[in-house]
Amino acid sequence: MRTFLAFFCLLLLPYLVFAQDPGMQAAQAAQQAAQQAMQANQQAMQAAQQANQQAMQAMQQAQQNADTFPPQPCCIAFTAAPKFSLKGGKYSGPTTVKITDASRGAVIYYTTDGWAPTENSPRYRGPIEITSTTTLQAIAVAPYSVRSFVASAKFEIAGVPANSANAALVPPPNAPPNATLVPLVFDADVSSKTASVGDKIPLTLSEDLLIGNLMVKKGSPATATVTAVDPTGAGGAPGVITFEVDSLQSDIGPIVLSGGATREGDAKPPNAAILIPLVGPFIVFKHGTDAVITKGTPFTAYIDPNTPVASVR
Repeated sequence: MRTFLAFFCLLLLPYLVFAQDPGMQAAQAAQQAAQQAMQANQQAMQAAQQANQQAMQAMQQAQQNADTFPPQPCCIAFTAAPKFSLKGGKYSGPTTVKITDASRGAVIYYTTDGWAPTENSPRYRGPIEITSTTTLQAIAVAPYSVRSFVASAKFEIAGVPANSANAALVPPPNAPPNATLVPLVFDADVSSKTASVGDKIPLTLSEDLLIGNLMVKKGSPATATVTAVDPTGAGGAPGVITFEVDSLQSDIGPIVLSGGATREGDAKPPNAAILIPLVGPFIVFKHGTDAVITKGTPFTAYIDPNTPVASVR
């Protein structure tokens, strides 16, 4: 009898389990839901931590890139070209020219020898007196901006010719105080349109030159080398040509020379655009003019005091 009752209870056990209190079932469901919520919360926290780590790595990489490749401006700012108080032209006597610039903080440099000014040229510190026929050129350099185009004007003074190759020599900006000045003239035309870097330019000595005990005769050949060339470009960019002198031939062989200069054409700023309707409206700006050095143009080179020319002393 007891064996039968035990067997009967075993048969009823599954029904007794499913027939338990509904409150207990709800508690178990709530506990299971809480466990699922905790698991979801842990997964969300892990995802957030991973996202934070990735963000930190991206910031570190961006900082490294910024250190290696500094950010570039979205556009290039050019310093305004200087303006002269008087227009170029003929004047009856000596005159005075003032130079101004519209860019804030701009520093003006100028030349009167026909070569483009650089930051090594004389700095403008007040009105310039023009006493002979002179080509005045000026540039302006402002903070955080590209230097301006060259402003140029030729002033002709009645009865006074332009400075010639035989006039008093003006030392180049970089020449040491005790350098020997060498007056030269170009023996051929040179243009930024056809010149290439490395081209040799022929020059000649424009007057007899005494170097120590050595007399170098007028007409002795010299050479220069083209070191940079820029063609004209859209936006009014002028042609540019830069050269450096090499040597002067003498009876004892070549004498090393120092010095160089830049010639720029006229800039044509993009204030006059031409619309050409092809497929759509395209704006084509005028180009500047080529830089040209004509045959006979004077240039003053120099012999550095440290140049080994002891054999001619």
